[in-house]
Amino acid sequence: MKTRQLHVRIPEEAYKKLKVKCVSEDTSIQEYLANLIAQSLGEYPAEEKIVLIVDDEAILRESLRDYLRDTYQVVTAGTGEEALELIEKQDFDILVIDVRLPGKTGLRVLREVKESKPYVKSIVITAYPSAESAVEAMKLGAADYLVKPVEPDNLERLIQETLLKRKGRH
Repeated sequence: MKTRQLHVRIPEEAYKKLKVKCVSEDTSIQEYLANLIAQSLGEYPAEEKIVLIVDDEAILRESLRDYLRDTYQVVTAGTGEEALELIEKQDFDILVIDVRLPGKTGLRVLREVKESKPYVKSIVITAYPSAESAVEAMKLGAADYLVKPVEPDNLERLIQETLLKRKGRH
């Protein structure tokens, strides 16, 4: 296959974040960008991404896990505290989190994750939607805010779209 040289200019802050991500994934910036471009063009599938689903409703949590596990590596948690323990020990590509959880709320977990691992993407789900919680979720970097019941097909599509959006939300 013939290759061509490509020169890319990105803002200094984005470069710093990209460099940190590449070091943590033990890859070069060039290789990371080449893989990302190839994946977005459908040249080859992305490596298996890790999704953390946090919901206190076991039936929903497990059904989403079962639905997504053919495409992603899926880990689940039933409380905010359990989610934070998992996030401290392991890197996740995306967090699907309920707003109302026993103990620490989903939005509180997002706030803490944003401070410790700002590159983790998130999708917020809730059975009790409000403009205030939607605005707060978006301010905390959530890619989307879904109202339960969550359609698994829709969630999977949103996860794929969120993982492809690399700019501006590391």
